[in-house]
Amino acid sequence: MSTEAEAPTTTTTPPRDKLMTTELVPEQVLPKVMSTFGLTATYVFIICWITGSSVMATGGWNAIPMWVLGIVVFLVPAGLAVAELGNLWPGQGGVYIWAYRTLNEPLAFLGGYLSWMPVILNGAASPAIVVQLLLLAFHAEIGLTLSIILQLLILWIVIGLALAKLAANQRIMNASFIAYGVLTAVIFVAGALYAVNNGGPATEFVARDALIPNFAVGGFLFGTVLLYLVGVETPFNMGAEFLSVKRSATRMIGWGSLALIAIYLLTTLGTMMALPSAQIDPVTGVIGMLDVAGFPGLMEVAAVVLALIVFVALVTYQIAYSRLIFVSGLERHLPRIFTHLNPRTRNPVTALLVQGALSSTIMVALFSQSSLANVTVYLTGALSVVWLVSGFFFFVPLVRARQKYADRYATEDFWRIPGGMPAVWAVAIIGSLSTLGGIYYSFATPWIDVPASTWMTWLGSITAVTLLAGLLIYVFGRRSAGKLSEPDALAHLAVLELPAQRDKATTGDPA
Repeated sequence: MSTEAEAPTTTTTPPRDKLMTTELVPEQVLPKVMSTFGLTATYVFIICWITGSSVMATGGWNAIPMWVLGIVVFLVPAGLAVAELGNLWPGQGGVYIWAYRTLNEPLAFLGGYLSWMPVILNGAASPAIVVQLLLLAFHAEIGLTLSIILQLLILWIVIGLALAKLAANQRIMNASFIAYGVLTAVIFVAGALYAVNNGGPATEFVARDALIPNFAVGGFLFGTVLLYLVGVETPFNMGAEFLSVKRSATRMIGWGSLALIAIYLLTTLGTMMALPSAQIDPVTGVIGMLDVAGFPGLMEVAAVVLALIVFVALVTYQIAYSRLIFVSGLERHLPRIFTHLNPRTRNPVTALLVQGALSSTIMVALFSQSSLANVTVYLTGALSVVWLVSGFFFFVPLVRARQKYADRYATEDFWRIPGGMPAVWAVAIIGSLSTLGGIYYSFATPWIDVPASTWMTWLGSITAVTLLAGLLIYVFGRRSAGKLSEPDALAHLAVLELPAQRDKATTGDPA
């Protein structure tokens, strides 16, 4: 199953176009089950964290122009960039393939690693959100030790579900996606009715704040906006599992982005209309507002529903990001064990277990050092910095692809950004500058009421450890995996067959 045996070797095929292992093997051993609707749901679950509306609402009406600005200068350019790259190279691995094809192998690993690390930080932080929502629903309080135990339990239930067949998890995501829409409508309508019945929104409306972004007062909101808009590239980690990249990729980004925008804007507005900004909890405020604006029992039900939605989003994260570890194993950045697939579910078992173990370690280590709420936000801030840096690995490759693969653009039919190179440069420059701005404001301006020095120390420490871990993984993983030849590294995957192949074999048809 080596690339040398599969890839064309004639003189008409440039070495540049030799297929990578990760462009060959997943196509043969992974089932294609992800439809356009399923991909749209996956896209929303990966990017949209409705609790971000709580954080944004604490900034008052300035949150609205910040949302709009982030959508225009980051979400739109990112969506355009990954839609083109995903159609040009529709394989398993997303950012890794794009950077490999346009930059070089070490930078491809770095881009993939930075894109993957958010699942570790998210896995360490998001179970706390589930716990806080359930505590809100049941009006309960618990100690830190019990909280950590519950978070670990939630995380490992998530890992267990992520090990199930992708098709089964896809059905759960689709149903939860509909629940997401209903919850959004409830929050907005409840907030709007409260404002009408009480002579105006609880957060005092200021026209200037609602129309013009104010970086002097609410600069931290821009970093927050970009955090809650990153992840556009993540579904392409599973490119080999799309039913059709050509048919679904651009529709996923288009419909998914519209859903994302509606959820964020409507829930932020609903929260501000029901609560003064000073009284909005930065985690649970988007649900807590129903205690004021809704009928008795509505907040409790909504909190449980949102806890389940966050839980499903965690499962989606684990599934999508485990594919990057699988790809690293295929490309021999990691030992062969990381390419192990469950023969029945076709999920990378080792990758999922590693993600769970790393998130558990971070959770126990950091939550024992500070309060539950603070560490959740510290981890989220570090996630923002790391994840935003990974954005350069699709903005830069966008330009390089147009230059290095001009012949493919001239002869092949795939979706690309309209307007030629001027439009491509505009997308890359605007996206890169907004990414730099998001990194600066995420790092330099605290998202919670702590000294700037404390905030930067926490984020700097988490980010530094993340980068050091990446360097060690690259050096030692490459050394370890290099001891095994490529054919030997992939030999165990030769026994895997797709269901359709097995059916043909049993009926006597050629596979």
